[in-house]
Amino acid sequence: MKKYILHLVLIACTTGAFGQTKGLADELYEEYEPKPYVSGFSFGGSLLSALPLDIDFAHGNFERTLNGEIKRVQWLRISDERYIKEVSSEWERFLNKARYKKVPIEDEKDDDGQDHILFIRGSRTRFDEAHFLIREDASTILLTFYGDFTLTKTLDED
Repeated sequence: MKKYILHLVLIACTTGAFGQTKGLADELYEEYEPKPYVSGFSFGGSLLSALPLDIDFAHGNFERTLNGEIKRVQWLRISDERYIKEVSSEWERFLNKARYKKVPIEDEKDDDGQDHILFIRGSRTRFDEAHFLIREDASTILLTFYGDFTLTKTLDED
C-alpha cells in the first residue's frame, strides 16, 4: 500500500512541476473576462506551435531582433465607454503592483491618440510574459503573450 501511495505522490508532484504555470496576470483575466462590458479570449497549445517568433525591426542606430516561441495568447477588450477609464487604470495598477517591468515604447502616444504601454516579466533581453496595454478613445485592449522570448540588439552597419 505504501508503494502505491508513494507512486501517486510522485505522479502528482511531477504533474504539477511539468504542467503549464499560470502567470500573475491570469488573475486579472479570470476577474474581468466574465464581465459583461469586457470581451476576451485565450488560446495556446498546438494552435501556436506553428508560430515561432522571429521579428527584425530598426530602433535608431540599432537593429533589434525578437526571437522566441509563443505558448499562449490572452486578450481583453473594454468597449463600454462607461468603464474604459476606471478599468484601464485598474489594469495598469495591477501590472505595476505585480512588479512587471514597464518598458518604454518609443512612441507611447501615436498620431491617432492611442496610448501604448508594455509590461514584461524578466529582463529587457529575456522574458516570458509580455503585456501590451493599448488605450484608444473608444476602447482599451490588454494583449498578453506567454512564451520564451529573447531580444538582441546589433549596431546598424548602414
